[in-house]
Amino acid sequence: MQGYTEFELTLHLTFYAIKLIPLVFVGSFLANLLLEAGVTGRIARLIFPLLRAGRLPGEVSLPLVTIPLEPRVGHGMLASMLKSGVIGEREVFVSVFLVSPLAVIVFIVPRYYIPVIIPALGVPIALLYLFFTLACSFAKMFTGILYGRVTSKVKNFKVAFKHETAGECLKSRLKSWRVVKSALKSSLSLTKKVSIRTFIVVLALMVVSYFGVFTFIEKALHTVIGGAGLPARSVAIATTYAVSPIAGVVLAGAMLSKGEISCKYVLTGLLLGSILFRLVSEYPRHSFPFYASVYPVKLALKLTAVTIAVDLPVLLALLLAILLLM
Repeated sequence: MQGYTEFELTLHLTFYAIKLIPLVFVGSFLANLLLEAGVTGRIARLIFPLLRAGRLPGEVSLPLVTIPLEPRVGHGMLASMLKSGVIGEREVFVSVFLVSPLAVIVFIVPRYYIPVIIPALGVPIALLYLFFTLACSFAKMFTGILYGRVTSKVKNFKVAFKHETAGECLKSRLKSWRVVKSALKSSLSLTKKVSIRTFIVVLALMVVSYFGVFTFIEKALHTVIGGAGLPARSVAIATTYAVSPIAGVVLAGAMLSKGEISCKYVLTGLLLGSILFRLVSEYPRHSFPFYASVYPVKLALKLTAVTIAVDLPVLLALLLAILLLM
């Protein structure tokens, strides 16, 4: 991820919308089709521990598996189920946070940690940095589990499994074009709503960026960090990371390899940069716009607010531990 000029942000958001809308349709269509075909019951058997931990119905088993592999399709499935009344906001909330560690391990580690972060920082520091990222993810996972258990109205939780095999399900239920037409109709309806929401969100972000709101926030945060009394190189890593995480990691690796900075202040810079990046870019430019383009705005606000409420205390606690213990 990286910082954007107004023109670059416009292009980024346009391509984001172009990629998102077809994937939402695909996810929604698959969800509706497989729900009608009864395949989710088969998948529910494989991930029953997750379902039991969050007190979730078997219907969300397919999105739980899909979100770590392709988040946009998985969230499209959840949005489709929410719209059709198969699940409620509770199930969406628990599902999103429950798979957070899996999303890091399956989606982020192969794309960023293995090809970029490990070569740049070396294995020991890269593993510590991965631990910091997973700490936030597991905190969100436990939040989802706790919320799922507290809000569950079922005392003896069970997931009803159908004895019919997946093949038999598909043969018996996909013979009728009615199922396909119903799935297609629901998917087109959801995609239309998502398209409208996406357009509104993209337009709002363009306006906010045009008036320099994000630039003002970045400068204010960088000023605060610069006056925190940390070594200049640690501050440089943090501010660079806030604009581009990959550039921040590469800069940290270069300084570390030359012996210009200690492991303690490399990790300090990376953690500070991560906090800055999340506040300036991740939450307002990516997390909320994505959630708001797929789910109702009220639910998108809740998901983003809880993410912030969980992430920041964990990161600040880790930062304090590094400064005091290393």
